[in-house]
Amino acid sequence: MRNKILKLAGTFVLGVLGFCFAQPVAAQTTPVPFVATVPININNFNFTAVPIPTGKRLVIDYISMSGAAQTTGAYVQPIIILYATLQGGAQNLFYFAPPQDHDVPGQYYDHEQTTIYADTLYASPAFAGFTPSFMSFNLVISGHLLAAPTPVP
Repeated sequence: MRNKILKLAGTFVLGVLGFCFAQPVAAQTTPVPFVATVPININNFNFTAVPIPTGKRLVIDYISMSGAAQTTGAYVQPIIILYATLQGGAQNLFYFAPPQDHDVPGQYYDHEQTTIYADTLYASPAFAGFTPSFMSFNLVISGHLLAAPTPVP
């Protein structure tokens, strides 16, 4: 009789511990593809929102930049900034400076494999050197969406 009571008590304790420490299984196991093109030019020298569906986290796998920039000064280096946040935390700024084409001055191209996590994402132009008199780029963001993790209480 005593062994049966201990066995029952042990089963109860293990059941309670298993319930308390069980982690919820993610509802989504297959990533959803994501591709967006963001126009960036001298007329929108501010942060442009990249829409991420509510309840999703974007994982950027690849970016591609192509465009042109000119200045009346000696040189200009266009820069594209990605501003990402996770779960309302601190801003994270990622800078990308496409190199100038060797054959066609004023044309800039770059593509990079990367990993950036974002619950919110913005893109902005910037520059180094002299102020551009003309600057226009297309930024292509490719990645996948995952279910945003829920905070553990």
